Amino acid sequence: MKHTNEIPAILTAIFTINRTGNEDRDITLILDYAFRRLFGANTNLLMLACLERSKEEIMPEVNRILDEQTQYKKYLEEYKK
Repeated sequence: MKHTNEIPAILTAIFTINRTGNEDRDITLILDYAFRRLFGANTNLLMLACLERSKEEIMPEVNRILDEQTQYKKYLEEYKK
């Protein structure tokens, strides 16, 4: 697989966005499973970072993570063409 080093950042972004607003419990459980099984980590700190925050409040941090750890911005630029 290509670019597997981007997986933690992508899963973090999805988890964080899902925790703001209308959380989908199934997505939360799948992501929690992935963090535990793939990385030997848990999502407790991520959950705490999302407490009482809206999507609009947390998106700058999510975008920073994606910018620093993935090629997502480049993908968006190419996709919009």
